[in-house]
Amino acid sequence: MKIAIVAAEMGPLAKAGGLGDVIGALPQALLRAGAKPSVILPGYRDLLEHKASSVYEGNADLLLGGERESYRVLRADGPDGVPLYLIDHPNFFNRAGIYGESGTDYPDNIRRFIFFGRAAATVAAKLNPDVLHAHDWHASVATLVARADSELRERFAKTVSAFTIHNLAFQGLCTTRDFPLLGLDWSWYSVDALEFYGQVNLMKGAVMIADGVSTVSPSYAYETAHDPELGFGLDGVLRGRGEHYCGIINGADYHEWDPSKDQLIGTRYTPSRRAGKKACLYDLREEFKLPHLIDTPVIGMVTRMTSQKGIDLLVQALDRLLDLDVQLVMLASGDRELERQFQLAAQRHHDRLRVINGFDNGLAHRIQAGSDMFLMPSRYEPCGLTQMYALKYGTVPIVRATGGLKDTITDFDPVAGTGNGFTFTDYTPEALTEAVQCAVEVFRSPGHWVRLMSNCFKSEFSWAYSAEQYIKWFDQLIRETAGK
Repeated sequence: MKIAIVAAEMGPLAKAGGLGDVIGALPQALLRAGAKPSVILPGYRDLLEHKASSVYEGNADLLLGGERESYRVLRADGPDGVPLYLIDHPNFFNRAGIYGESGTDYPDNIRRFIFFGRAAATVAAKLNPDVLHAHDWHASVATLVARADSELRERFAKTVSAFTIHNLAFQGLCTTRDFPLLGLDWSWYSVDALEFYGQVNLMKGAVMIADGVSTVSPSYAYETAHDPELGFGLDGVLRGRGEHYCGIINGADYHEWDPSKDQLIGTRYTPSRRAGKKACLYDLREEFKLPHLIDTPVIGMVTRMTSQKGIDLLVQALDRLLDLDVQLVMLASGDRELERQFQLAAQRHHDRLRVINGFDNGLAHRIQAGSDMFLMPSRYEPCGLTQMYALKYGTVPIVRATGGLKDTITDFDPVAGTGNGFTFTDYTPEALTEAVQCAVEVFRSPGHWVRLMSNCFKSEFSWAYSAEQYIKWFDQLIRETAGK
């Protein structure tokens, strides 16, 4: 099965978030499962500088809203030899950031990614894939033109079109002034395609036109189709796709996130040799200059300072939470006001709270390895990966039961000895505090805590399983389209 993957990110060189993690791991997993994947990406500066490449197509161009845009296509080898095709357009992609800089989006992002989607579809057509798999709104135009462009439609006649949503909050909304950039007939600006309350919605168009649509966890698929708040205006559209909208849980990259071989932590450890985790806890407190309180658990967070991640909820619960005799270490950045509030709180709770603004990959690993618990109070979470990393490190997750968090974390039952963490449902400071309190009570029962850690270590969310689910989904779509 030949799969052409179109995406705006691929970790580690072109990564802004979870999408980069997925595209950095999924193609390799598909390859190991017997498929033949290739990945089409924008030719970002870091990719061009760090990936040895050859010219695949040297003189390509397309008409973009009346202006002819010239570009090259470069071919490079990704992990395990997965072919990468880089759309080299320096004016659009030779920039310091992927979507923007200093917290501000580039003003021409719609133009950049409409161009990318159209160019990527042209490249994919030459690869003659069985499946065209586009990810999120930045790649949605590849899905659109593969079916709506008269020339490309014929070239993709035997190709299944699959579209995956990673975060429904970002849909590629633009005005009708941008519609001509798509190069499509105006008949596609309709309620059954791209029209969305008087605007153009690129993601909606891809959802409507793809043979199959997925998102990154079964619970998030249900939530986005049935909860208007989480559907961001597309809940009815997704619900209308019926069985052609599904959820496939992401996998965790255990090549990078494994305490037995992690080069970024001070002491490596395994489920059968856990002394190293205590050493990592000691190191973490030393690094954050926290007092070594033996009976006090350390709760870690690696997150963004946004309401999506539940940080506004944590602000409300913070004083009560810290009164439970816990220490909290955070690596987070985002909303300036939230950052300010946590810096002030750190001054009030100088022996309980430490906050580092920004992102540091090494520190993220050390927090996972050194913490006793890992907190994710998300308002919504399409899949989540950090809770999976926490499990691998024997760090007990405390999460809100939403999206992928609900699919991966189950409440610990001290009597039955089952479960791998603690969850709460209501988006209230009381519910959050109660979940943390439950975790602290189990922490202070050593026998139960050892069993809980064992359950965490045994939890498995590998990309091998996810890749198998994708291949089964693709096979199903191929059988359905062959029967039409």
